[in-house]
Amino acid sequence: MLHGSSGVPEADLTRAVETGLTKVNIATHLNVAYTRAIRDHLAAHPEAVDPLRYVAAAREAVAREVARLLPLLRAVAP
Repeated sequence: MLHGSSGVPEADLTRAVETGLTKVNIATHLNVAYTRAIRDHLAAHPEAVDPLRYVAAAREAVAREVARLLPLLRAVAP
């Protein structure tokens, strides 16, 4: 198990999975994507007060990050 993968180069993550590592924690990757999307949305729309709007942007960012990481970690075929 790789407890924390933030800061580990992507090529090293892929190599770790290829050599048998079966659990890689990616929560920090997802938290960064989520928070960045909220900050970007609020910066672009300072009048925004409805969390449904900016949380939707954050969920979409997390989905994109998951889609990017899955092939990298060989969880799905590239």
